[in-house]
Amino acid sequence: MKKQKHNNHGYSFVEIIIVMAIMVILTALSLVTWRSVDSAKYKKSVTTLESEFSTLRTTTMAQDSKMAMRLYQGADGAYYIERGYYAAGSFHLPDSGMSPELANSNYYDYVGVSNPVKVLERGTIYHEPAGSAVAHKIDSTGIVIRFNKSDGSAVVDYGAGEFWLYRKNGELIANVHLPAETGVFYETYSELD
Repeated sequence: MKKQKHNNHGYSFVEIIIVMAIMVILTALSLVTWRSVDSAKYKKSVTTLESEFSTLRTTTMAQDSKMAMRLYQGADGAYYIERGYYAAGSFHLPDSGMSPELANSNYYDYVGVSNPVKVLERGTIYHEPAGSAVAHKIDSTGIVIRFNKSDGSAVVDYGAGEFWLYRKNGELIANVHLPAETGVFYETYSELD
């Protein structure tokens, strides 16, 4: 019997090119998927902010004008909203010193929502008060947002104006307008891929 010689000296050039092409395609697909997930998280930030505005506005009009929320930057760099009330010139978290009307509100016990609510994890939020041309970065002190019970308009010194949400890299996510006259917010999205 004759022995057959196997002439196996590794992979051919064509095989290497095919493997590299597959790797490039998979990498491109994963980057597109990652960018889509990232964009969805940023859009969720805007939706969360607007949802909290809507909940506060509706609850204030139906129940009590002292209800408020505070948007602030936490120690971890993320932005949060705390639900509470406004009394004696300052913001307070729900406590035993609340009036019975406030204590019986479902605003603080909204099912499925923690207090505080995380709005934006990686990025920055600026607020430009109504009537001002200067936006300020929201810091750990935060800003208090309130609505009028009678007509649902945003209280001028308490949140009315523009909210600018930016990605961590500085790209604009959206501008949320909270006009003092009506309190009905609307957003303008930037181009998110």
